Amino acid sequence: MTKLVLAAVLCAMGCSSKGEPAAGAGAEMIRPTVTDPLGFCDRARMVMMGRRKCFPEDTSMKMAIESVDELVKDAPADPEARRRIAVTCAVTLQGMMRAEQPKNCPLDVTDGERAELSTFLTAWYGQRTAAPSTGHAAADAALVKLAGQRDAACACKDLACARKAGTELDAALPSDAPVAARDAAAKMVDEVSRCKQQLTNAPPR
Repeated sequence: MTKLVLAAVLCAMGCSSKGEPAAGAGAEMIRPTVTDPLGFCDRARMVMMGRRKCFPEDTSMKMAIESVDELVKDAPADPEARRRIAVTCAVTLQGMMRAEQPKNCPLDVTDGERAELSTFLTAWYGQRTAAPSTGHAAADAALVKLAGQRDAACACKDLACARKAGTELDAALPSDAPVAARDAAAKMVDEVSRCKQQLTNAPPR
């Protein structure tokens, strides 16, 4: 994810320092929907293609487009896996939107699309799995403890705090813990990673 985001943002910033040609006019393309979350990849690609028309000499945008194409080409059918890939594209698009824009080559993103992007990423970063009651007393107690540690990590306002809290996670479960308990623990650990990702991708203060 980092490589793709960096390439796109570098272009968004670098293009603004190379002059400001007007974006070429042409037939209006059909705007991608996000009924399937991978639509965020289509939107990211559309925006990149528009920027590349303004600055065809910029190789970083070509690399970013190829990275998006590769992600979509290998996308699995599993809904959660597709959603995870869509997050990579959504974060890339968000990074481009935050970068300083050339005056005569604005990003082609509507207010509605910006709102959908924000809603999607907020839901992704904000997911919190509740500690289930599985009937296994020791496993249930461990999950309650893990949920508290997860919440503490996600309450952090900076990466240093989140990383420290992350090292204190105790996701160990009894060897005979049921599958539901193991699934919940895995989701909680993943949610801590999402909170770290959100802090990493947050705009500088």
